[in-house]
Amino acid sequence: MPWRRSEALLLALAALAGAGLFLWQEHRLAGRWGFPLDDAWIHLQFARNLAAGQGFSFNPGEVVSASTAPLWTLLLAPLFWLPWEVVWSAKVLGVGLLWLAGLLTLRLGLSLGLERGWALAGGLVVVLTPRLVWGSLSGMEVLLYAALGLYGCCRHLETLERAACYRGTAALALAALARPECLLLFPLVLLDRRRLGHPLPWKHLLLYAGLLAPFVTFNLYTLGKPLPNTFYAKVGPYGLTGALAAGDWVRVAKVALYYPLLQAQELAFFCAENNLVLACLAPLGFLYLLRQRRGSWWVLLAVLSFPLFKGLLAPFKGALFQHGRYAAHLIPLVVLVGLLGLRWAWQLLAEGRDFARWRRLRRWAGPAVWGAVFLHLLVNLPAYALTYGWNVTNIEDMHVRMGRWLAGHTPPGALIASHDVGAIAFFSGRRVLDTTGLVTPRALAYLPAGGPADGGVRRLLEAEKPALLVMLPNWYPHLAQERGFLHPVYEIQIEHNTICAGDKMAVYELRQ
Repeated sequence: MPWRRSEALLLALAALAGAGLFLWQEHRLAGRWGFPLDDAWIHLQFARNLAAGQGFSFNPGEVVSASTAPLWTLLLAPLFWLPWEVVWSAKVLGVGLLWLAGLLTLRLGLSLGLERGWALAGGLVVVLTPRLVWGSLSGMEVLLYAALGLYGCCRHLETLERAACYRGTAALALAALARPECLLLFPLVLLDRRRLGHPLPWKHLLLYAGLLAPFVTFNLYTLGKPLPNTFYAKVGPYGLTGALAAGDWVRVAKVALYYPLLQAQELAFFCAENNLVLACLAPLGFLYLLRQRRGSWWVLLAVLSFPLFKGLLAPFKGALFQHGRYAAHLIPLVVLVGLLGLRWAWQLLAEGRDFARWRRLRRWAGPAVWGAVFLHLLVNLPAYALTYGWNVTNIEDMHVRMGRWLAGHTPPGALIASHDVGAIAFFSGRRVLDTTGLVTPRALAYLPAGGPADGGVRRLLEAEKPALLVMLPNWYPHLAQERGFLHPVYEIQIEHNTICAGDKMAVYELRQ
């Protein structure tokens, strides 16, 4: 193993300490265990149906391609066979993956040429980064794809002077099945190896394609398209593909030139919020990597390509969206690049002409810099834990409570329409009509490609005739005012909203 037992223990204790702080705030504020996003309940709804033999379905028995993280859903499914609460199982799995990400950060640091102490510091920064602690307890795929991406990167760097590693290729394919942003990682490995003079590894291409093929086949079988329905519902109309399909050349220019710059700016803020000191040192670390002409540039390519392709394909969700859950795999990379920059700065100081003066500077500057690195984390952790506690409280008080109300006030088999479908479906046990089209592909035929959706949703409701509509009134403001069509029967209002898209969720009967 590239890490020692004492290092693994230290990283485990750090991960448990951070998670314990977050769980304490969750218990103090929410008074019960849950998740900080409604999307976690979407994964659990799929996983529960899969564990019960209902196939990959959201509504039992209705197989649908609607997950951008199918590997995470598959991992969650066996948790329903355990004799305790699935929420705790998902949290334990997430914290375990956080610890693994810390270990792999240490390993990657060694592969990049950092000394063991520096690499261990990188692992500690990663397991104590508030966004990653949040992700480990979120019930989402955040740490799964981050860990798989890290392992694939480690294997790539460790085999630079010989044939590529099949396990690394497999890990990068699995990372893509855990988060579509990771589809970039394997092509960047090929580009990096080609730059270093290695031939194109055809067998690895076949392995990578073979691991992705079942998912693509499933999408083609259920949807008739190669990508999951979530892409066409959330991303398709807004990125480059949607602009080209619409023939809107002004939007094509914005997507190609303007949005990547916005994404790059957001990524810079993201890195600074995670750790200001290491983010400021990262440019120096990137310059250090560029100087290593016979070394790997993969880390540099992975970080810099993210804003470009995000701007082109999904310009509305950047690194800061929902606590950075789409950019978590970049955090360990930026941390290590920052450490490379810090170590190089140290070396430049040591090579100064007046060595005695620089040695005195290093004597006090070293503890100051390391203190600032970890002080940033220790100051941010309690604040982020408080935010996490409120996130869980909001989801429990609105979405979970609404699901339980529907379970007690609707007959089994009732069709419920909503745009937030996770906890509502999981706790109500009712069939759900997704008005955004994420888990109901047929709804997309009624929805406009961008712009207000009120009219399209009204036509969808008239066609499907659900028993009730559950929505945030601010999502469909014009529809909410149509008293001749909708009759409000129940509502939930929350205070101190930190994560929900609105403060009020209401139930409406349709006046047919």
